[in-house]
Amino acid sequence: MWWNYQNIDQARADRSGRKWHFRVWHDWVDGTYIQRVFFWDEDREETGLVEFQGSSTLHVRKIKDVIARLVTKADFRRRHAVRLEFPVEKRYATYRKID
Repeated sequence: MWWNYQNIDQARADRSGRKWHFRVWHDWVDGTYIQRVFFWDEDREETGLVEFQGSSTLHVRKIKDVIARLVTKADFRRRHAVRLEFPVEKRYATYRKID
């Protein structure tokens, strides 16, 4: 399910003015709660995914903290770089392994 509330999918700009976009997906998969933060820049040149797995949901504050780190820290983005397919909402509507 896509997280469509609490301004999580709002675009954010880094110091240089480059815009970053986010979508958060969450659901139970085989008894494990999965949360994914998909991210990409305006030109879709830099894309990636941060995934959390556990027995319970993350607090929205932690998700927003991850998004803030993705905007401000290039090394954090590189660590989670994955080539995404677009539109994200269509390609990743259900859980599947992403390489």
